[in-house]
Amino acid sequence: MVFAFLTQMFFPSAAGWAGLRKVKVGDKMPEFSLPDSNEGTFTYKHGRNKVLVLAFLPTSQRRMERALTDIGTVIESLSENAERLDFVGAISGPAAKDFAEPHKPGSKRRFPILLDGDFHLWGELGVIAAPTVILAGKDDTILWIKAGYGYDFVPVVRAHVEQALGIAQETAPGDALQVKTVTNDTIAARIQRHLQMAEMLEKKGRIDSAIREIQTAAKLDPNSVEPALELGELFCRAGRNKEALELAEKLRAANKGDEARLLLICGWARRQMGELDTAEKLLLEALTLNPTSIRALFELGKIHQARGQTEKAMESYRKALMLVFDEPDGTKVSNEW
Repeated sequence: MVFAFLTQMFFPSAAGWAGLRKVKVGDKMPEFSLPDSNEGTFTYKHGRNKVLVLAFLPTSQRRMERALTDIGTVIESLSENAERLDFVGAISGPAAKDFAEPHKPGSKRRFPILLDGDFHLWGELGVIAAPTVILAGKDDTILWIKAGYGYDFVPVVRAHVEQALGIAQETAPGDALQVKTVTNDTIAARIQRHLQMAEMLEKKGRIDSAIREIQTAAKLDPNSVEPALELGELFCRAGRNKEALELAEKLRAANKGDEARLLLICGWARRQMGELDTAEKLLLEALTLNPTSIRALFELGKIHQARGQTEKAMESYRKALMLVFDEPDGTKVSNEW
C-alpha cells in the first residue's frame, strides 16, 4: 500500500496538478525580488502597470530545454508588446544556479531565469510541481494558473497573455489549439514536435507509441542527445532494460545535467535487472550531479525496499516527497501512509 501510494504521489499526471496551494486566481500576486542567471536582480512590485508571466521551470535537463524553447517562441510572437510585459522563468531548489548556468549564452538571454535557491518564492506561492505558469494582469491580479506541460503549451500561454494585454484576437484562450500557427520545418522544430507528441502519449500510458515517436525524432538528428536520453528513460519505463543500456553506452553527455540523466538511465535499468549494488552506485552518482532528481531518489528507495531496508527506503521516498511538496528538511512521512 505504501509503495502504491508513493508511486502515485511521485508521478502524478499533469492534469492532476491543481494550481497553487497558497494563492488562487483573483488574488493579488505577491511582490518579490530574486537574483537571476544574468547576475542581475528581478523585482516585481505592485503598480507597475505591466503584465507578469512567471514560469517555474522543471529541473530535468530535457524538460527545461523544451520549456525554454517554447517560452522563447511565445516571447518572440509578442515582441511588439515587450514594453508591457515581463516574462520570467524561475528555478527553485539548492541546485538552481547549477541548472541555470549552462543556459547562459555569450550575451544576456531575452528573458531572465530567477534563482529561487531556498524555495522562498516556491513556498510563498505554494507551487505543487514544476512546470507551473502564473499570469498576473496589469492590476497585479492573478488571472490564470497553468500547472503541467503539454504539446499545447505555446498556443495556450500565448492566447492567455494576449488576452491579459488586451490584444484583439479571434479565438478565446480555451480554443487556442485551433489557432493556425506558423509552421517551422527546421530539424530542431520537427524533433521538438515529436518529443511533445511522445510526452502526450506517455501521459496516456501509450509507452510503445511514445517510444516510436522518439525513435523518429532521433533519426532526424542522430547526434542530438535530448531524444536519445528521452528514449533511454522510456525504455526503462517499458522494462526494456538491455535496450536502455545499449543506448546509454553510445551516448556522450555534453553537460552535467545530461550526465546525471545518463547515470539515472543506467541505474534504473540495472535496478530492474536485479543488479542492486551496481544500480545503487550509479544512482548515487546521478544524485551527486543532480540532487533534485525525483526518479533517482525513487529508484534508490526501491533498491532499499528490495533489500528489506525499510528505514532507508522511506528516507529516499521522503526526500522525493520533500522535492514534490516543498516540505522543510526534517519532515517525516506520516505513519498513516
